Amino acid sequence: MTTYDDNDIASLFDPQLDGPAPVIPPGALPPSWAAGRQASPPQPTRGPRAWSEVELPPHPVTEVSEEINARACDPTLLAEDHPGTGERRRKRSKRRRKTPADREQAAAKKRTDRARKSVRLRLTGTSGHITRTSRTSTAWFVQKQGPWNFRATGKQRRFIQDEAMVLTNLQKAGVERLHRRLVRTPFPVEQWAKDHDRWAAPIDDVPGALSWAEFLRGQQHAMLWSNATIKGRYWGIELPHRSALGAGLDYLAHTLGYVANWPLLGTLSSLITGWADDAFAREEDALADHLAALERIMAGRGVNAAPASPAAIDYLLRRSATIGLPLAAGGATAGASDWEETDVAALEDLTDLTLTPGDGYTTVSGVVEGRRYTGAVIVLTVGRMAPLPIPERMLPWQVIGDPSGEPLEWSDRIELHDKARTIRTMRSLTGKIESQFDHYTVEHDQVPPKELAEQHARVQDVISDVEEDHSGLSTRTSGWYRVAIVGATPDEARKKVAGLREMYYPHIALEQEHGQFQLLREFIPGEPLANIANKRHMDVEAVAAGMATVGDRIGDRRGVVLGETSSIAPRPVIWDLFAAHEIKHKSGLTPIVAVPGSGKTFMAGMIVYQAVRAGAYGVIHDPSGPLKELANLPEFRDIARVYALTGRDSRPGALNPYRVIIDPRRDDPEYDILHPDLMRTADPYAAAQAKYDADMRAAAAERVEVAVSVLKMMLTERHLHLEHTESILHLAANRVGGDRDHNLGEVLDAIKTIGQDDPDQAVRTCAAGIYQQLELMSRLAEARVLFPEAGTVGSGVDDFDADIRLTILTMPGLQLPPEGVPSSQWTPQQRMTAPLMHMAAWLANRLVYEKPRHVRKVLFLDENKYLESTGAGRTLNLRIARDSRKFKVRALVCSQLPDDFLGLDGTDDKTALTYEVFVGDVGGDPHAIDGALKLLKLPTGQGFEQFLAELGSGGEDTLDEDTDTSYQDQARRWMVRMADDVELVRSSWVHYVHLSHVFAALNSSTAKNALGGTA
Repeated sequence: MTTYDDNDIASLFDPQLDGPAPVIPPGALPPSWAAGRQASPPQPTRGPRAWSEVELPPHPVTEVSEEINARACDPTLLAEDHPGTGERRRKRSKRRRKTPADREQAAAKKRTDRARKSVRLRLTGTSGHITRTSRTSTAWFVQKQGPWNFRATGKQRRFIQDEAMVLTNLQKAGVERLHRRLVRTPFPVEQWAKDHDRWAAPIDDVPGALSWAEFLRGQQHAMLWSNATIKGRYWGIELPHRSALGAGLDYLAHTLGYVANWPLLGTLSSLITGWADDAFAREEDALADHLAALERIMAGRGVNAAPASPAAIDYLLRRSATIGLPLAAGGATAGASDWEETDVAALEDLTDLTLTPGDGYTTVSGVVEGRRYTGAVIVLTVGRMAPLPIPERMLPWQVIGDPSGEPLEWSDRIELHDKARTIRTMRSLTGKIESQFDHYTVEHDQVPPKELAEQHARVQDVISDVEEDHSGLSTRTSGWYRVAIVGATPDEARKKVAGLREMYYPHIALEQEHGQFQLLREFIPGEPLANIANKRHMDVEAVAAGMATVGDRIGDRRGVVLGETSSIAPRPVIWDLFAAHEIKHKSGLTPIVAVPGSGKTFMAGMIVYQAVRAGAYGVIHDPSGPLKELANLPEFRDIARVYALTGRDSRPGALNPYRVIIDPRRDDPEYDILHPDLMRTADPYAAAQAKYDADMRAAAAERVEVAVSVLKMMLTERHLHLEHTESILHLAANRVGGDRDHNLGEVLDAIKTIGQDDPDQAVRTCAAGIYQQLELMSRLAEARVLFPEAGTVGSGVDDFDADIRLTILTMPGLQLPPEGVPSSQWTPQQRMTAPLMHMAAWLANRLVYEKPRHVRKVLFLDENKYLESTGAGRTLNLRIARDSRKFKVRALVCSQLPDDFLGLDGTDDKTALTYEVFVGDVGGDPHAIDGALKLLKLPTGQGFEQFLAELGSGGEDTLDEDTDTSYQDQARRWMVRMADDVELVRSSWVHYVHLSHVFAALNSSTAKNALGGTA
């Protein structure tokens, strides 16, 4: 049995098991064959051996009874066989007559040998990416999974045409037959764990808490049991047949191999073998140019396929021979090489296939790592097809069944027809139709059926298309398209078949044909076509519209888990939070937009939790406070702190703008005289000092501006629109200065002085009114964090522990302004919301930016709409967007409307600064949907509006308990953009039971939903 360390897990799935089964190492030999190899160890290498020294395949040996073995060991019995003992020999011959049981046993053996011979694979071996049979050779190329979802219709049509042109170019290169195989591998959870462990710098484990190893193992289990797979398609291009001479020499060499050790015939065998090898070498040289042309065609746009590696060929053969058994992740063992004929013989022993006549399925049984698995496989063939509106209103026709979640595998046998052959065939068909027409009208004077006229018109259209087409997209094909469905039991397989047929109805008929055994073997490279029924005639564009390899593509190979895709087929969504900074050099601003109750806080909390576990510094500004429970998790013991910025536990002056905005450190690397930018100057020391002095002046100016902004937010609309308000606030702030040892109380004193001493009466009146309003606001309990006690500057802000990994800023008791109520009707407490949240955001930024630039940081800001309602708040958001890359900050900024990032008046549009975007349920408002599309960089008028309008919980939400179906799928759904990839992501945490304590910490009601399938 395979043993697992803390970061390992079985890399195959079987829904019938309670736990993951041990894994066969990719490419491992079956036990019986491996034992045979071990029983006859290889001879030591001593250079090339002569043909006469080559070991021959053993001749068939008949079974010998125990009686004959005993005679061979007994000299007395051997003596009886002397010619002089004829009488006794005749008597014994009577005793040795075969009984009926012997004859039945011999007949059974013959039947077994005959059956064994009938299922022997046609494959004889491989050479690089070429598989061989006795008659054909096939070159295999691998096409990886491609994008499709949320692309414009024109781009999707371009995808189809590009693949169609590859088929056309293959036909022009002389290719006549293709065998395409769509295979699936489980999502590589083990590789994700290894990559994630290398990517992270995990925090230290805490006794009694979830360890890092347990966290990785739990994540792998959860991803494994979602049955996610990754698709890949093999293109098998049949190469030109071997010459008759070369094939004949090969046959002779193989036949004479049995007499290679004979004195005379051995010499002849060696000569013929040499001629066969020379003929094969010459044919390989002739094929070199042809293979080079195929590689250029397959590497073109639309397929971008590369020659299959030995490991990929190994996986193709093993997967094709074991359809119905648990999927094995990976291809072959390290150092995999070509397959010999003896290796192919081992391939036949991987599975036992049995067919019960009349049941319509094949029973597949095999031993995987000492455990026997049995399944039922049904192969369906694509039958009659209606006109398919792809991509306008349908998924590609070979992807329609993917949303079922079943690991469907396809086998396509395609014949490419050249232009002349197509025209000849169509004209021959035209003659047959016209003869039938004459038979009705001339010979019998009857009205012919309409179908004849329709067929005649269709044939003429095909001839016209082929003759007049210069793009190549009218190239015609004939093909057979099979799909394999696997069930643990025959009944389960039949249910899956019924569901798949329903998904394809009414546009495509899926036929369950007889000969399931032969149909299943057709998936193996080199095997012949099972039958000629349901032959489909299509042009290359219709064939390419299958687009079997497209799927959900988003995310990275390491990072935090966001959920699973839900557009075509589910697969985990992994996000490297810092790839934008470290690899792409993009901004770390990430808008999270959704209406209240859509799961924004839960999503952000899960991201921050996983990021801090992986070693990042986290800062959360959560006014409502549910995320403060993250600090109580056992894993974050002694490394998480919660700071209340309002209420009785708040510290006076904690949000004093003059203290929140810090001065640059002289010992920062950017002021080091060895910095590359400074080394280019004539005097690096003077340049470093000048840069430091400039940054100090900039910090002082920024404190003045922030102080003015905070005071403006505290004023009523009437005072804000007075003529001299702006100049008075700036004059007072400039008189105080921008050093860190000041506070807002000094600015109020300066305003009071202006109201008393300014020579302009209008200015004095305005200043007196402003001072009276601000002095009243400064007495509020909510304002104590802005106005420190007399004689202090709010030094408590300097007490934040630099070693804390997770800092959570909450604002209990904060009264948010009501929606739709004019600001003139806000209470003083509600008017304090904007300045408090503004300074809290600055403090959160300060806690992030004071960390070294090279360390990873995650910042979460909630309720961004109150920041964006002011010019200062928009400036702050713009700074986050522009500076986050330099400081390696992933800034998660939540808001309820896209306008907070697009600009309320059409300005301050941050779309170009966002590299990743999360859009949840934005309601049915068309304006909000248009803004969300702009954030996601999706075009309008392509049907994407409907996706955004349906991003709710998935059911019918009503207060009537009898008709409420909102519980059916409580997982929140998000439209997520990462770079150019946009996917529909379902934030489901059903299998993540190891994180149940995190769900409970985030929110009690949300935790219940999370464990049942939400976020």
